[in-house]
Amino acid sequence: MSENAIIIADDDAAVTPSRRRFVVSALAAALGLSLADVLDPEELEAAPQNPSVCPATPPPFQPLVPVAEFVSHKASNPAAPNLSVNMTVKAATKYVTTIAGQGLQCNPMRVRYYEGNYANKSPLKYSPNPKLVIWPPNPTLPGPGPTFRVRVGDRIQVHLLNAIDPALLPATNPVEMACDSQIGNDPSTGGNIALYPQAETMPSCLHGANTTNMHFHGTHVTPDGTGDNVMIDVYPKGHVPAPPPPPHQKYWYEFVNDFRIPLPPPAPNPLDPSKKMLMGQAPGTHWYHAHKHGSVALQLLNGMSGAFIIEGEFDDRLEHLIPGLRETEKVMVIQQIGDQIKIQTKADSVLPGVPLNTCAGGDPRTLVNGQLQPTITMRPGEIQRWRFVNATMQQVSYLTYSFAGKDSSNPGYVPVIRQIAYDGIQLAPERYNDPSFGTSQQFTVAPGNRIDILVQAPATPGDSLLSFKSVHGPPPAGCQPTTMTAPYLLQLSVRGTAVQMALPTAANFPPLPDWLKWDSVPTTPTPPRTLAFNWAAGDKTNRPAIDGKVFDGATTRQTFAIGTSTELTLENYWASSIHPFHIHVNPFQVMEVFDPNNPPETQHIVMQEPYIWRDTIAIPAANDHGKDANGQVNGQPGPPTTNGWVKIRSKFVDFMGTFVLHCHILDHEDRGMMQEVTVYDPTKPIPAMKMHQ
Repeated sequence: MSENAIIIADDDAAVTPSRRRFVVSALAAALGLSLADVLDPEELEAAPQNPSVCPATPPPFQPLVPVAEFVSHKASNPAAPNLSVNMTVKAATKYVTTIAGQGLQCNPMRVRYYEGNYANKSPLKYSPNPKLVIWPPNPTLPGPGPTFRVRVGDRIQVHLLNAIDPALLPATNPVEMACDSQIGNDPSTGGNIALYPQAETMPSCLHGANTTNMHFHGTHVTPDGTGDNVMIDVYPKGHVPAPPPPPHQKYWYEFVNDFRIPLPPPAPNPLDPSKKMLMGQAPGTHWYHAHKHGSVALQLLNGMSGAFIIEGEFDDRLEHLIPGLRETEKVMVIQQIGDQIKIQTKADSVLPGVPLNTCAGGDPRTLVNGQLQPTITMRPGEIQRWRFVNATMQQVSYLTYSFAGKDSSNPGYVPVIRQIAYDGIQLAPERYNDPSFGTSQQFTVAPGNRIDILVQAPATPGDSLLSFKSVHGPPPAGCQPTTMTAPYLLQLSVRGTAVQMALPTAANFPPLPDWLKWDSVPTTPTPPRTLAFNWAAGDKTNRPAIDGKVFDGATTRQTFAIGTSTELTLENYWASSIHPFHIHVNPFQVMEVFDPNNPPETQHIVMQEPYIWRDTIAIPAANDHGKDANGQVNGQPGPPTTNGWVKIRSKFVDFMGTFVLHCHILDHEDRGMMQEVTVYDPTKPIPAMKMHQ
């Protein structure tokens, strides 16, 4: 059944309007659809938020429902914005597919989410309902915020309003800028026992659950002022007493991000037109999400994220090679929706272990645009572009994806896939033709990663599943491996009349722009650096840290002079977890990867030039060689732990200012595995560190 063709029986006309809305609501939820597919906007306003709309076992294989989009337009004058939108943070009870250790369940969760509309209230684009002006139309259904679709050179305005009612979402500590607390039950006494914060302290602890901001992940824009500024705090409107507003804002509960996506070199720098850009904005699949240090993990787990598509010459060339590619494109945001960050207790105790571990409460399933295992239908031989955003926040979502035939008697019934971009940055033609990347029939994404693939359906009708497997295994300390139950993300159904289409070849694949060629952008090399992703030295809970120190807002930062470049070696000391490294504003090239958990012949991979650009990469976990808590193997002293590591190189050009680097397992970031980054003018003193304002 098409998501746009649900028919209500004739005798339903005699049913009262409220009853009709309930019937349609239940039907839409059972099909994994939004009410926007079946109701006009006027009816949506009165649609009930009833737990009955969520069945106990949501059915898979329903049609993928697109997320409505904000699409930029030609500005009325050169200084006017090409896209101006309102994004309001609200709270609602959503009915979310979970495991909870008892098979599939649909649980009510009180969570935070984005509600978006154009500033001029015009209808959204690519919505199942052409009259829709607000996304989401039904806040009880899970899913991402609206998709932004813009073009290089566009000016963007996002008016962020924090309308959370603190009474509806009370924090475990009513003081937003104090560590949260979690209490457990001690069965031996029947009383309460403190689980958190133990000895963790501000600013690197779980806190500020209702305070927010917005990060534009993957953008190469100014990190200061009204740009991609994650150093500001936007408090809830109902916060008492009224806190000070962010810089340059009138109220404490709003912030306007206002910036221009730079054009490729030699275009003028948007901040200073007298200077030319050295690097441009990579057109590709990027995303936005909440980034208030202390509550990033919780707000992302709640679902506060969405796709941010930036189009440019790369897209134009692909459209020329494969006419109609834009019309059939699929944008898919992978999420796990939960309502709390839980403290894990030891197996034999009601107390947390050391190191203290956290996990996403509710054992959430992996959803695509809020749907469980939806279906994409293609014609035989058809080619589509699929954009994936991994908007999850825990290690269990570090997965390798590949297709397998749904019919066990024909496991080889699969489409051909070609990777064309990683983290929103196109591959070079050499890598498009590389069996490790472009021609590989599988792809791996960690939390924060994006990937673009071309999918060509088989020449005959049939069904296949996009399956996944864990790269590193489930995290320790009791977190359930929820993604390993029915381990597939979606279904591909091939139906209809065959079409003749051809994938690009290495010869006609869009060439890499000069500004993405390392030697074409001159910089001053600086000495290599090493960052150790480890634990806080002497910390009671062994908080996640970099170089033995948790982020403190005073001493934990890296500084780079504008116009320089450097190599960074990123070491992972944890045997229990990967650490997806992410740095804002400036992407990097991956040069080497060492994974001590692989067979010896594949442990050390030296990448081939031209290197692939990324902005997020999973640092492989260390290998402790099976040592127990006392450092022994079979009662004997074990060998030294072998760290995993990655070597990257990056350029710090175009934009000075303050931003951050951190682990994208976001409770690690919240609890201290983050550093501030300052890019400064070498002719002036290095600015003082910023804290959230």
